[in-house]
Amino acid sequence: MIGMGCGSSKITEHDIEGQKQNGEKPRENKVAPELGRLLSTYQLIPSFKECAELHCFADDVEKAKLLPPPVPPTTKKHEIFDINKYKKVDERAVKAPSKLLKQPLSNLVEYLTEGLEDDLSKVRAIYRWVTCQPVDSMKIPNKEPSQSHTMFQLWRIKHRKGNYAQLISLLCRFAQLPCIIIHGKLKGSTYEVGEKLDEEQHYGEWNAVLVDGNWRFINAYWGTCAEGGTEEEMWEVVDKGDGELKGDQQSRQLFYSCDENYFLTDPDQMVSTHLPSQPSWQLLANPVTEDDFTENAFLKDRFFNMNLKLKKPKKCVVMCQSETELVFEIPKERSLNLDFQHLLFRMKSTQGNLPRYDRYVFLQRTNDETLQIRVRSPVADTFRFELVGKDVTVRDKTYDYDWIAIYKLVFGKDDDSIEPFPECPIIGWGPGRAMMEFGLAPMSHFGGEIKNKDDGKIEVKFGTTSDKDWNKVKIHGELVKGGGESEPLPDHVIHRVENGDVIFNVNTPKTGEYALKLYAKGERDKEAKNICNYMITSEQKGENYAFPRGFQGGLGPKEAFNSLGLRALSHQSGMIETDEEVLEISFEKTNENIELSLSLTGNTIRPEMAKRLIEETVEGNIVTYKVRLPQTGNYGIKVMGNRGRGNENVYDYVVQYKKSHKKKSKPSQNAASEMPKPPPEPQVQRDPRLTEYIQTMKRAIQEQNETDLELALDDLKNLGLPTVKDEIQYGETELDVMRCRRELNEATELKDMDALKSALQLTKTKNVENRLTEEVVRAKAMLDRLRNIAKLMHAVLGLDQKTIAEIRGYQHPPPAVHHVMMASLLLLGHWEEETEKIVKRYKDPDFHCTSDWKNVQIALGKLGKDSIKRKIQELKVNDIPLDVALGARDLIRDFTLDQVRMVSAGGATFYIWVRGLTEEIEKRNAEIVHTVRPRTSQRRKDKTSLG
Repeated sequence: MIGMGCGSSKITEHDIEGQKQNGEKPRENKVAPELGRLLSTYQLIPSFKECAELHCFADDVEKAKLLPPPVPPTTKKHEIFDINKYKKVDERAVKAPSKLLKQPLSNLVEYLTEGLEDDLSKVRAIYRWVTCQPVDSMKIPNKEPSQSHTMFQLWRIKHRKGNYAQLISLLCRFAQLPCIIIHGKLKGSTYEVGEKLDEEQHYGEWNAVLVDGNWRFINAYWGTCAEGGTEEEMWEVVDKGDGELKGDQQSRQLFYSCDENYFLTDPDQMVSTHLPSQPSWQLLANPVTEDDFTENAFLKDRFFNMNLKLKKPKKCVVMCQSETELVFEIPKERSLNLDFQHLLFRMKSTQGNLPRYDRYVFLQRTNDETLQIRVRSPVADTFRFELVGKDVTVRDKTYDYDWIAIYKLVFGKDDDSIEPFPECPIIGWGPGRAMMEFGLAPMSHFGGEIKNKDDGKIEVKFGTTSDKDWNKVKIHGELVKGGGESEPLPDHVIHRVENGDVIFNVNTPKTGEYALKLYAKGERDKEAKNICNYMITSEQKGENYAFPRGFQGGLGPKEAFNSLGLRALSHQSGMIETDEEVLEISFEKTNENIELSLSLTGNTIRPEMAKRLIEETVEGNIVTYKVRLPQTGNYGIKVMGNRGRGNENVYDYVVQYKKSHKKKSKPSQNAASEMPKPPPEPQVQRDPRLTEYIQTMKRAIQEQNETDLELALDDLKNLGLPTVKDEIQYGETELDVMRCRRELNEATELKDMDALKSALQLTKTKNVENRLTEEVVRAKAMLDRLRNIAKLMHAVLGLDQKTIAEIRGYQHPPPAVHHVMMASLLLLGHWEEETEKIVKRYKDPDFHCTSDWKNVQIALGKLGKDSIKRKIQELKVNDIPLDVALGARDLIRDFTLDQVRMVSAGGATFYIWVRGLTEEIEKRNAEIVHTVRPRTSQRRKDKTSLG
């Protein structure tokens, strides 16, 4: 740090003896009978001699030898200094009369140390007086004041002829306090993280004062004014996190105040930013080398104030591919009171403005003792990451967020697959103060991230710490999809209050990252408050349905349940998981005038079907419901009560049913290909319902009614008659055929590759391929077409950045390349107006396009979610209008693959992709393709039909 306060300036003999010159009468020194020694790690004035014992220069070497050598202090700062005990010392120093500025230094020191007996109090008074002097704004005459006056020393600082370290040394000399001036390198306002420090730009001076037998560091210049910050010209902000940083922190303007970090600073904190030229004056048992000082993590004062510990990375420059991790240890007893935010800057490019990359930082407490930060980037570039924080228990109005650590992150890989994290809520990730203040404590998940590698079904549990009626607290959860565009996912979170615990159940739809946001509204709250958030990272194998609608208000008993005199006998929990096809739910009524009813909802249940799945029995005051669950999935059950004033909701259940797959006899591999004949009617019918069920089954097969057939089979099975074994087997085979036909047709219609694979595999497993020949042929043909499209897409995605850059690098592209890229971009939504050629003589092989290629270059140069490869990956064939596809086809019609390949291998890959995609769209629209006019221009919107 170069400046008026710590730059290199020499004290002369003339300065030291200035109190006795200029014709002034010498004044008796009441401070001490003999002045203290002057010590410095460099030769302050020519008369100074080297003292090997102290590793410094001194005005009197023999007396300097009597001082203790530079060794680590035996105690920490917090063990010997409590600022509250020195308020009177500070107040007296700050209110020192201005007339002392025109008197000798000895008078000032006499005033500051009057009545002070211990060394620490004297050092404190000197430090506090120096740090409250607004030298920069003080009206100091340009003409040199009398050298005997205190003002002369301030004049020297303002005119860069002296510095704060030298002033502290002189004041301590008069107070008989051994003090040394230390010179070396500083990581100050001119330092950019990761750069090599040089003597000129990063030179500075500071002090070590002997207090009660221990050397203690002081930097009065840094204690007087705040440091600057990042050089604005080098960086641009890309992510400010979610904290509200005050203006003075963002502008980094200097301001005068007393910074306690630089009074009696502990050596491990000091060496983070100060490197003495003499290693022994680090006051460390194991001094760091200059290389270590340059490379070590740039830890700031707030890091030490918060008593943090650095786990990783230990170096200030982090080299990584697409993602890196920073980990800090937090003091457990202070964890809830420490707030953290972040700032992310990107190195400014000379090629113009760069897009912002928000949401690429994820900050969480993994537990009470660990802070984890993940930073990712879709582009290869250099970023500056700043971690800031504060202790919310500090009530000082001037106290706010300040730097904890600063890193330079170098990402070495462009990766379009890198998605931003889910948007960070204001209160951050994981359980924190908001949750605790509302009266909840985590029981299942203590960090900010929930990882799920199984089925995407998650249960998050909290204990209650207050005596409020939690059934009256309005609670709800929201699930938001992460990635490029945040997408709320309704009905994927439900909750219940059970045995004094608040429990949330979450179904993530598929693999990916999600934000789980939990809200609560107390009886006195005007609106719901966000009390806790988690990022869910799911690596589930399958997909999950949403929960039934209408159950987000909470499961379990409702307010009317107790007032109606009801008691749940079978299921007290509102969340039921079962593999039984028939679920029995029982209630006890204490009031005979109460009528109960039950309704069933689910993704696969039609209203007219639901009633047939419910059977009610009443025995005395016990009401039992048997609910038949048709297939695996989520179901909602609402129990209603009526006491003559209409239905009231008394109990809500959500059922997660997973059908058990019990082993059944496998069908013969040599089964006849034709449709099997129904078995003969049984000769003896002991149950009168048998004929009805068999007739219902046959009617369902004839009408191809899958639901009715399933219910009829369940009825037959429930009879438990061995004589109907053949009928059941026959019905199950027909049911398999129906299901496979439906799934094959639906998958073919949807043109969904995964659904087609699943349907074909199911058909093969059920051994009904011979019954569904036409459907299988159509499904396999569609699957082949989809695989071809996927193959073409992967060929484009496989192009390396060098190949893309080669196409983009053309100043005058060959006509074939230009037309191929026009067609590619047209399919992605870029009209001809953006990419068209002015001159149409593209058939001449010697002619090169002289038109504007700039828009194509811009499109090819975009990164992240706007990159051409990302858009191709996310493109859905069904979303491409037929007229646009025909326009893209016509743009490349006059070129062959060989013509394109001769001038650009990358262009040939795009050519094959365009041709394959447009041919597929033509096939899908074969019936109307001849009626549609090709379109390449946005200007022609309604003239796409030929007829």
